[in-house]
Amino acid sequence: MEETALLTMARMVGFVALGIVAVVVGSRMLSLTWRTREFPEAAIGVHILVLMLGYSVEFIGIEGADRLGLFAVMLRGIGNLCYAIAIMVYLLFTWRVFRPTSVVAAVVAWGCIFSLVVGWSGEVLTSHFDFGAARFAAPWFWLAFIPRLVCMGWATGEALLEYRRARRRTRLGLSEPLVTNRFLLWALAAMSELLIYAAVMVGIVRGSPADFLTGNTALFVSALGMSAAVTILLAFLPPRAYRSWIAGTR
Repeated sequence: MEETALLTMARMVGFVALGIVAVVVGSRMLSLTWRTREFPEAAIGVHILVLMLGYSVEFIGIEGADRLGLFAVMLRGIGNLCYAIAIMVYLLFTWRVFRPTSVVAAVVAWGCIFSLVVGWSGEVLTSHFDFGAARFAAPWFWLAFIPRLVCMGWATGEALLEYRRARRRTRLGLSEPLVTNRFLLWALAAMSELLIYAAVMVGIVRGSPADFLTGNTALFVSALGMSAAVTILLAFLPPRAYRSWIAGTR
């Protein structure tokens, strides 16, 4: 019993840490948007907050499936809608910030958004947003899920490319080390989210889709949640000691 409690606590650490950081950083980004009226700050804030809201609502719908009945189905549906909205915003962010003039990037972004809308709508009509095999055998789940992998893989790659370019500028004195480091941290945060989705997909393929919530995979997901929390915090609210350390690595 004690071992089970410790495992449960360990699995919740990453979730709680990410939730706290999401509220703090997401609120700060939206507050900044109120002053600047700029899309990137708004997109970051919405993505972080809505994604965390989706995690929380879906988790309640999963844990309360027996007690809440139809309301639990609604909660799981709302949670998945939150995921779709968060990914849509992130797709637009990556396109407009990194590849604003690229036709290919625009097609990828809007194609994924269309897939998210169709996939979620199809699930509303055909599933209970549960972890049954029938849901994952239908195309609707995958139409809503694959864009998550595409989005976060794309964001990771773009941030790493920009980090590489920024390092060159930093060596020439054309970019601040803290700004350059932020691209790396952003890439690591996006990679953590990508790996969480990959872990979910592996569980589905292996026939144990709920493992990321209750099984050993949950420990891996918790670690990734903690990683995302730390990198997001350092990217947008770096403590003075971290800022001094990065400035000294120039």
